[in-house]
Amino acid sequence: MFYSMLYSHVLMRVIIAGAGEVGRGVAAALRDESRSVALIDPDPKSINESQSLDCLLITGDGLSRESLNRAGISDAEIIVFATNDDHINLLGCSFAKRVYSEQVGDRAASGLIAIALIRNSKITDYSSGAGPLEKWTRANHIVCPSEEIVEQLVSGIIAPSLNDVLPLGDNSWITVSDVSKDSILIGKTTGEDINIEDKAIMSKIYAMKDSEGKEIISKGDELIQEGDLLLFVTNSTQSFSDISQSLGKVEFEMPTSPSVVIVGATSFGSKLAEYYLSKGSNVVIIEPNLDSANEIVGSQIGINKRLDVIHGDPQDEELLKELDIDDFDIAISTLEDDNLNISISMRAMDKGVNRTGLLLKDRALVEAVHRIGLTRPVSKRRVAITSILKSIHMHVPGTYQRIPSMPSLVSISAVISSNNGHISKSITEIENELRVRVVMIERQSKEGTLETIIPSPSNIIEANDRVYLILNINDIKKVENSLES
Repeated sequence: MFYSMLYSHVLMRVIIAGAGEVGRGVAAALRDESRSVALIDPDPKSINESQSLDCLLITGDGLSRESLNRAGISDAEIIVFATNDDHINLLGCSFAKRVYSEQVGDRAASGLIAIALIRNSKITDYSSGAGPLEKWTRANHIVCPSEEIVEQLVSGIIAPSLNDVLPLGDNSWITVSDVSKDSILIGKTTGEDINIEDKAIMSKIYAMKDSEGKEIISKGDELIQEGDLLLFVTNSTQSFSDISQSLGKVEFEMPTSPSVVIVGATSFGSKLAEYYLSKGSNVVIIEPNLDSANEIVGSQIGINKRLDVIHGDPQDEELLKELDIDDFDIAISTLEDDNLNISISMRAMDKGVNRTGLLLKDRALVEAVHRIGLTRPVSKRRVAITSILKSIHMHVPGTYQRIPSMPSLVSISAVISSNNGHISKSITEIENELRVRVVMIERQSKEGTLETIIPSPSNIIEANDRVYLILNINDIKKVENSLES
């Protein structure tokens, strides 16, 4: 067993079973919030790689009473099962609650929140899988990030020059990118209106990272310079090209129904094909495994006349030539091998495909791949980490999003209850009190429709408003407590 004496008198707040990249990523984010964390893993190598996290580290099995007791299960508020085995993650939630019950005498284990990471979305299917899993596993939250992964990949491909494209609510987005030398924003302040060819851009700048690496929640008076990273919030993907243009970047025009080639008849490949087919696109799937190719052909989307499935090697020059890959608008690689996905995407770019996307496991590869010009890499593990963190923060129901390009910042949302002390306060008052930026408000109109409001300083908060905030991760406890009150 590896452990730090620092934790000998500190109550465990969160236990994470699985010290792989996802488990370590969740642990690091929680330590940034000053939470106490215990990591359990049977692999000494994984435990050794976690030494820098300042967590209680236990070499053991998450399905072991001894390991859970050493981790402080009786004092835990949350346990996360993030191993590489979906079945262990599901079983672990029930087992952890049993051990917790034995320790504290709470038969229902109501004091422990259990979260299970599920990678295989087929398990969660109500008709062909075992869903709804929460009904029988005793897990409070099932995290299956496949939908979020596809959503980020699809939205990012719209404006591939942007560094980060992240969901904020159902129909709004956070975008982050750097200011190039040709940007019209150079010399302006972050609070000034942005106009392109006399047309006002509705997106606003809410945070920036300057050339010295300092991350700032914008007050509106910061001077923009070349190389700065700027964070925008927009309620339309149609604004992505305007944001790119204001930053001095050139985007190829995106057709309404782009032609798409997808490499890999994986679950992600299938979801991507389904999405683009629903948009009227012609889609080709290239799959090197015959059984997987046949499975797609026999699936629900296989009958669509705009879908072709090809069994073959996606790196075969003759196949790509016969396919006329240079005529496609988008190429996306979804295979399990990170290096193969990178290679395929580079080849598609070399052959003239304007927009390429690829799925990666390794979070560290995302930034490197973006730097070499591959337009939209998405890390499955990074999205999984964010999805788990959102579940951990569900005591304030709403969104939770880390900003990869600005790691000290986070976005959250919450509904203002009828007894909350912030009702009738102005946006300026709330921002000053909580050290946040209110970036968006969703409000029910008198007609019953949902309105999205980009707030001005004088706007007043009303009961039942859903507010979306950008804040420093160090302030998250204070802000969440305030939003709950």
